[in-house]
Amino acid sequence: MAHRAPSPRLRTLVAVGTAFATAALGLTMTGAAPASAASTAHPFPTHTAYQVGVLPSASQASRDAAVQKQYDSWKATYLHKGCASNEYYVSTKGDGDAPNNGPVSEGQGYGMNIVPLMAGYDANAQAEFNGLWQLVKDHKDANGLMQWKLDGKTCKYADSGTPDGATDGDLDIGYGLILADKQWGGYTADAKAWLANFYAHDVASDGHLKCEDDGPGTDTRPSDFMLDHLRAFAAYDTAHDWNKVVTRTEAVISEFTKSYSASGGLLSDFVVNANTTSPKPAPADYQESQPDNIVGYNSIRVPWHLGTDALLYGSSTAAVSYATAKLESACLKGESGGNPQKVYPHTKLNCTAYSTSDQAEEAGDSVGPAAMAAGDQAWTDAIWKQLGTNPFGDGYFGETIKTIVYLVMAGDYWKP
Repeated sequence: MAHRAPSPRLRTLVAVGTAFATAALGLTMTGAAPASAASTAHPFPTHTAYQVGVLPSASQASRDAAVQKQYDSWKATYLHKGCASNEYYVSTKGDGDAPNNGPVSEGQGYGMNIVPLMAGYDANAQAEFNGLWQLVKDHKDANGLMQWKLDGKTCKYADSGTPDGATDGDLDIGYGLILADKQWGGYTADAKAWLANFYAHDVASDGHLKCEDDGPGTDTRPSDFMLDHLRAFAAYDTAHDWNKVVTRTEAVISEFTKSYSASGGLLSDFVVNANTTSPKPAPADYQESQPDNIVGYNSIRVPWHLGTDALLYGSSTAAVSYATAKLESACLKGESGGNPQKVYPHTKLNCTAYSTSDQAEEAGDSVGPAAMAAGDQAWTDAIWKQLGTNPFGDGYFGETIKTIVYLVMAGDYWKP
């Protein structure tokens, strides 16, 4: 079975272990507190016409059914009630990312994105979302963001040192609150307070994203480059300059790829000198030693994030994401010979495999949105077909990413 290293975080030193224009869907509902049984504004399936690219050749009905099947499996396996009676968390079962299959903020954020998107199909979605959010609220660090790793039995912080947060999880938690506000209403105050804390602690002075809320302002992690989230933040929270964050994130992508992966558009797991005009790959043993100067279990997610941004926002607004996603799609198709199983979790910036001994479904699955944005029908269809399997027996990480990629590829990923 393929497996991945424990969830990537700045302080966790590990070796490798293991479509076309649509109207905005935003609402103006606000309220003091979430209702217990609010109406669902965008019940699943809410089909989205993307701005660029192609959809899988499978019919819309079959795509929706595939998402439902995957969601049922994911929910039964990974969505757990606890640590308290009014809390839910996404278990890291199968990956060892937290003691006793406990939650990490990355997974909690994923869950807070998935559940609102499945409302209407899942009659209990709002109660589950509220439970996910309650756990976050009950486990904040000193900066008001989620403690990134918890023990599944004690529900206490499970890393060394002072509890801190991780940028990717906190980004998704913020986006989840916006999705919930647009879906049910009543989360405006919570969402804006969360985004204010995030902006204060996870955004460096020049606008680039830090790796964690108490980390240095000189490095960044490209797997956090969720530009569709940042654009949604800019529209939702006008009290902070999210467009500055968008612009700087796009600049880091462009500056880095021009120098280190001009033909492939790949970004290393960690990037240093992010606060300059010359960002570069981190040293191989910088934080997680996957190595950190190539694509690893962090940056395999970049094609998913940039492809999704291009699909939702188009080739003009999301020009950098669109151009980079097309390069990445072609690069990884070339590496794999068009077989998603042979997109390897560790890939050099020149589009060749660093190692072929480690395989994971999420490496190929994550290319799906980029393949769609690139308009590559055959490659899109091959990845869609793989989504219906779990060829390497992956656990929480692969199966949770698959669930979100399924929503995107099915055309069921609406823009808040």
